[in-house]
Amino acid sequence: MIPELGHFALLLALGVALLNTSSPLLLRTSNYLVKPAVTLQFMLVFAAFLALVHCYVVSDFSVVNVVENSHSAKPLLYKITGVWGNHEGSMLLWMLVLSFFGFLVAFFRAEDVELKRLTLHVHGLVSAGFLAFILFTSNPFWRIYPPAFEGQDLNPLLQDIGLAFHPPTLYVGYVGYGIVFAYAIAGLLRGTIDSAWARAVKPWLGITWAALTLGIGAGSWWAYRELGWGGWWFWDPVENVSLMPWLAGGALLHANLVLERRNQMGKLVVLLAILTFSLSLIGTFIVRSGLITSVHAFASDPLRGLYILGYIVLVTGGGLTLYAWRQLPTSAPISLLSRTGFILLNNILLLTAAGTILLATLYPLILELLGLPPVSVGPPYFNATFLPLTAPLLVLCAAAPLMAWDGTTKKQRVALLKAAALPVLGCACIVLLMFQEEWWLLLVGFSLSALLVMSVVRYASSNLSNISLRHVASIIGHAGLAVFALAITATSLSREVYEVPRIGTSAMQLGDYTVTPLRAEKAQEHNYVTRRGVFEIRKGNSTITLAPEIRYYPVRDMNTSEAALHSTPLRDIYLVMGESGKDGVGIRMYVTPLQQWVWYGFVLIGMSGGLSFIAGIRRRS
Repeated sequence: MIPELGHFALLLALGVALLNTSSPLLLRTSNYLVKPAVTLQFMLVFAAFLALVHCYVVSDFSVVNVVENSHSAKPLLYKITGVWGNHEGSMLLWMLVLSFFGFLVAFFRAEDVELKRLTLHVHGLVSAGFLAFILFTSNPFWRIYPPAFEGQDLNPLLQDIGLAFHPPTLYVGYVGYGIVFAYAIAGLLRGTIDSAWARAVKPWLGITWAALTLGIGAGSWWAYRELGWGGWWFWDPVENVSLMPWLAGGALLHANLVLERRNQMGKLVVLLAILTFSLSLIGTFIVRSGLITSVHAFASDPLRGLYILGYIVLVTGGGLTLYAWRQLPTSAPISLLSRTGFILLNNILLLTAAGTILLATLYPLILELLGLPPVSVGPPYFNATFLPLTAPLLVLCAAAPLMAWDGTTKKQRVALLKAAALPVLGCACIVLLMFQEEWWLLLVGFSLSALLVMSVVRYASSNLSNISLRHVASIIGHAGLAVFALAITATSLSREVYEVPRIGTSAMQLGDYTVTPLRAEKAQEHNYVTRRGVFEIRKGNSTITLAPEIRYYPVRDMNTSEAALHSTPLRDIYLVMGESGKDGVGIRMYVTPLQQWVWYGFVLIGMSGGLSFIAGIRRRS
């Protein structure tokens, strides 16, 4: 009965979304209808989501989705998080977030009521497209008869605390751009993209970018712990498709600031709003269509891929057609030696970076479709194309907040260069003292971080007398970027890797650490069997014990390697067991400086977006 109720709630939600969208055509005035319709749609989708959660919690194996992705022995936490650990459930979560955004827009007071009403009508159209996708291609409530005796369990790699909050936060980011897109279409329909429009959309840009940042950070943290990937990025195709809207969204966030403060870049802002949501949809298409293979790509139904492809063509094509048809006024000329000019240059670099990733993601697919020999695009390509863009990008990020909006005088530019010289020279001295093989890379990375720190300090000090929440958000965001740049420089260039002595052998000195194998253990847990090795690691008077594991999940007949971690603000010790070989199980130890600062950077950047959202909402109140 519960699955039928969930199914029925989704059908009703589709009807409500269509009614909301079509009401301006059917009724003389639809003002009184919009808010109840958006609220009802959210409640119906929420009810459907709770129905699916109930099916997972009680292990209702008459529901196909539960059979394919759960097991009665699975811990309760992973039964619940397993709801979005598959295609159908994750799309229902996507729809829940989209409906919640509409509900929030309807709930909060708006300066421009007409713009809000139009936005919610467009939101209804976007919602109807996704509801139809779920109901006709990805319905999580399909039954089987007779019910299965037991489920097939969730992919063990997804049974991790990181997956409890990585997809929800990531989806808030992806889906939030749906609301921004709705604002852009509403603005185009009215032919008004100005400072008032920028203020209306600003809170949603802030919270969306914050959520996408935290979602990407959570995914990176999960991949680091569960898969042993990189420490901050691995250039996996599914990782890359989330980076593209983040880069375009960053450009949009800053261009919208120019529109709000200077009433310039209106055409660029709307174009970015359309492109950013389109990149979110392209990412969804790539992950859902089965075109790529990844540990967290949900394969693979051509019908689903075709539906999303058609939806992308409709949304992007329709948006761009309206953009071309509606002739927005051209902004006044922009001086490149100004804050506006630096933000414009920054946007060009961000979009170029997003373009290099899109090219690398689509190129192998295009070759495959043409029947040409397959190619693999990996880190060498990104090191050659993406990383060189980051240096000028960070320089512009550091300099832009210190520039005047209209332009700077020669005297101001000289003062800026003098201020920048000190941190660069300081970093040069530090790097020369360290004198590593990659000394020039360290010099570049540390210098860019120091430039950003210098910029944050000067920006904060210049606004102390009249500091606002908006200033605090900007300061925290750029400080987070400085922390992130410093951390990835250190983790990428100063990691130490050691082969650890196996169980049954004697202690060994590895760098500054004495590693002693203590014992091997075996245990039966809820739904897996684990084999772990226990190691003592000593440095000076400090001693820690780590126990990496190999887990075997019998339902899936699958092994996973669970790393053991000891983290401090200065370094991570990461111990991981590999596959069994002739000489036993290989064990490696990684000592990575400043690894935790990667996550601190993500959190700070995410906090800045959250504060920007609060600042925007407070302004309306």
